[in-house]
Amino acid sequence: MDVTADSKATRKHRIFSKCGHELEVNGSKVTEEQFKKIADSFSKLDKNSDGRISVGELIRAQRALGLNPSRKDVLNMVKEIDKDESGFIELNEYVEVMAERLGALEYEKQQMKTAFLHFDKDHSGKLSREEVRRLLTSNFGKPMTEEELNDVISDMDRDGDGAIDVDELCSLLCQQQSSST
Repeated sequence: MDVTADSKATRKHRIFSKCGHELEVNGSKVTEEQFKKIADSFSKLDKNSDGRISVGELIRAQRALGLNPSRKDVLNMVKEIDKDESGFIELNEYVEVMAERLGALEYEKQQMKTAFLHFDKDHSGKLSREEVRRLLTSNFGKPMTEEELNDVISDMDRDGDGAIDVDELCSLLCQQQSSST
C-alpha cells in the first residue's frame, strides 16, 4: 500500500475512533469492524485515491462485476447518493448508504431468526430433517419426497451436520436476496 493510501486509511480510522465503538449514521449503527470494511470497499472503488468515487470509477466497478450499466444509470445512482451535489461519492456519503443497507440486512436477519425459533420445535438451535420437512410441507401444502428433502438440506447445510442452523438459513436467504437485487 502506498503512503497516501495508508494515511487515508489512518485518517478514516481516526474519524471512526472519535465516535466510540459504534458509529450512528442516519439511525443505522455500524461497528468499528463494519466501518473498516466499508472504508476498505470505498478505497477499492476509489482507484485514483482522490478520496471520492467518480462516475467512471463506478462504471468500471460495475463492469468488473459483469454488469453493463449505461452512463445515465450510473449518473442517476451517483445523484441519489451525492448529498453535497459535487458529482462524486465521498466517503461520508458512501458510509451513510452502506450503513443503511447494513441496518436493513440486520433487521432482515433478526426477522429470520425469530421465524427460525418458531420452527425449531425442540429448541436445539437447529432444524432437523423432520422440522425442515414439516416447515416446507405446511407452507407449500404438498408432501416432499426424500430426494427433494435431501436437496433442500444439502443446499442449506454448510457444515454438513445434516441439520440447518439459524446462521446457515440466514446466510443462504441473504445471499439469494442480494443476488436477486
